[in-house]
Amino acid sequence: MTAERLVLITGALLGLFVLVAAVVAEDADEGFEFESSGTLIAEAVGAGAGLGTPGLNAPQLPPGMAGEARMQTVAIPGLVPFSAAQTERFGGRVVDVSALGTDIGWGQVHVTVADDTRGVTRLVSLAPTWYLQYLGCPVGRNDRVAGIAFRFDSATAMDVPLYARTVTINGRSCQLRSDEGFALWSNRLGQRQ
Repeated sequence: MTAERLVLITGALLGLFVLVAAVVAEDADEGFEFESSGTLIAEAVGAGAGLGTPGLNAPQLPPGMAGEARMQTVAIPGLVPFSAAQTERFGGRVVDVSALGTDIGWGQVHVTVADDTRGVTRLVSLAPTWYLQYLGCPVGRNDRVAGIAFRFDSATAMDVPLYARTVTINGRSCQLRSDEGFALWSNRLGQRQ
């Protein structure tokens, strides 16, 4: 028998062994019941945690419920449930352009837009200077802009900045953020110039 045949036969036997072991293990799991999630969490956090022990960040189970399997929502301090940000339309003439953080290489462009029809001005955060140039959407004073922006702050004041999702600058449309509000330039598209 050659070495090649020996390797092939050994590999086939090993594969057959793995297949049989998987089938046997699957049959063994069918009758197995897991403990309640509260008990497992309590054991993971520490002995007795979650079973009435105050002051720990483990789910608190009412007396008599420790043995029952059930789902439980646990509030974790500092985390806020996700809610979609409000969007609103903006448009008008650019009266001021500023790039914040240019001294550290960031250069986030903010524009003040005067909406002549409503008689208000809005501060709109667009994108870094390099990203606007990459898209072919540079912006300057007296340019006409329009778009849809996110309002991440719940305040209704007009001085709360908007964060542009899309913007049209002098007729050229540019996508700046995803539908969830994530910046499309966050992967930096390779090297900056």
